[in-house]
Amino acid sequence: MQQRTRSKIALTFSALVFVAIGIGVFAGARWFIADARLVAHTHEVIGRIDEIQSMVLDAESAERGYLLTGSQAYLIDYQMSVERLPLVLATLSRSVADNPEQAGNARKLEKLVNHRLGQIQHVVGIYDSQGLEPARAAINQNAFRTTSAIREQVRLMVQAEHALLVERAASSRRSADLLLGLAFAGIPFGLAVVASVYGILLSELRRRSRAEKRAASAGQQLAINLEQLERSSADLQTLGRYTGLLQSCANPEEALEITARTLKVLLPEAAGSVYLLRASNDRAENIVNWGVPLVETSAFLVPSDCWAIRRGQPHLSDDLHRDAGCPHIGRPDEGLSVATACIPMSAQGVQIGFLFLSGAGPGPLPRLTVAESAVEQLSLALSNLRLRESLRLQSIRDPLTGLYNRRYLEESLAREIARCGRRDFPLSVLMLDVDHFKQFNDTHGHGGGDALLAAVGQLLSSRLRGEDIACRYGGEEFTVILPESDRASALRHAEELRIALSQMSVPFSGKTLPPITVSLGVATYPVDGVAGITLLRKADAALYRAKRSGRNRVLPFDANLDGAG
Repeated sequence: MQQRTRSKIALTFSALVFVAIGIGVFAGARWFIADARLVAHTHEVIGRIDEIQSMVLDAESAERGYLLTGSQAYLIDYQMSVERLPLVLATLSRSVADNPEQAGNARKLEKLVNHRLGQIQHVVGIYDSQGLEPARAAINQNAFRTTSAIREQVRLMVQAEHALLVERAASSRRSADLLLGLAFAGIPFGLAVVASVYGILLSELRRRSRAEKRAASAGQQLAINLEQLERSSADLQTLGRYTGLLQSCANPEEALEITARTLKVLLPEAAGSVYLLRASNDRAENIVNWGVPLVETSAFLVPSDCWAIRRGQPHLSDDLHRDAGCPHIGRPDEGLSVATACIPMSAQGVQIGFLFLSGAGPGPLPRLTVAESAVEQLSLALSNLRLRESLRLQSIRDPLTGLYNRRYLEESLAREIARCGRRDFPLSVLMLDVDHFKQFNDTHGHGGGDALLAAVGQLLSSRLRGEDIACRYGGEEFTVILPESDRASALRHAEELRIALSQMSVPFSGKTLPPITVSLGVATYPVDGVAGITLLRKADAALYRAKRSGRNRVLPFDANLDGAG
């Protein structure tokens, strides 16, 4: 009886020890998560401050553009900044409400911003009523001082947030150190307790063999739980660093490279790939890989070839010889068991791509919950980066036609040529010019000409593929980049555009403008050149040969007829 009592006491004590260790690790994990949230909050506040400064600069730019050109389009940009600024300022005030010093700084910043907007509105009012020169005279040193004060206030607030960020990062490190300390201290102590209990139970081996086996099994399970807790703690720390790095990425390529390195550490038993959907959602492309895959998978695939994208949830295969795998996955060699997982990536209800993992089977693959957490963070980061890129694209659009401007054309052409060159794909450039546009403009006025150019831009946007890029090159001349299109495909697209534009109906001032014709020139990479400026020059040469040949036609570049372009 005494031995049984001692055994019960020892077992109870060991259970309490492990419960205490578990509670300690759980509490440490909660502190670590709380610290991580504070770090994320600080990054959000800094982002709001930068957004306010950017919107003030946009308002000032719109003011200058309006004063210089008189275009109402700049006033629209200014009004958008004026409408958005109070909302962003209010959000910033709520975000720093728990910090009296920053709350005071936020109020001062709001006062300076409102004062600066008032100055801008005053100058715009003078311009509308009195003209350019009085408006210029109204821009005095007070405006510069107000702008400088806004910059200084932004600098002070960002500096304060950076100080908080350093403090919170240090707190996060302390929480991580506490977790590691609990794990490393708890394992030896727990094992010592298990050894003691095991020694006591040995004395009852003859008459308590079954009880001794149960106790040994319980001890093994506790050791496994401790190992899992230790691994979970390390995973939380790694995922925390991963999330912080994703928030600081400047482009999707950086985010994907960081993802590959992180998942290679978190999932050492699996090889992986990240597929991203193209803008047209008609194809997914393998962007980044890590590890040595045991089975081949397509570099390009249609979304219907992946069950994860089709169903919107992870698709797992414990053994490709037995389970239904995705069509984009090849068949493994006979006798080789391979497990796979496709995890979809989506943010705000929009599909972005999927993560493909493969490893030795039979499965399931280990630690898929960690992979799903990483995918969730990556999806949000890619969505935010795409949103940031979308806002950038708004600054490179032609306001009349809605197409990209010439500066974006030059950037995009170089990028697309490099991408097609890596994949050994062709690329074509179309140069399009409205025939007799000067005569059309003289007949129907600048308003009619603008309405026609806007309609041309709308038709180009609606008739092109998602990956095609249409730009206004200048005046009545337009340029279209057709990635992955050879000369025959480009000529076919150009002819379709020519016919569609000739059949276009453009209403203006209660009437329909007369039909137009267009001339187009085509140049193709790499047949006609490998540099963007060369393709543009040769497409332009083909365009002017089309005009000399009678207009209303499509002609490709011909070195014998167009010379060197």
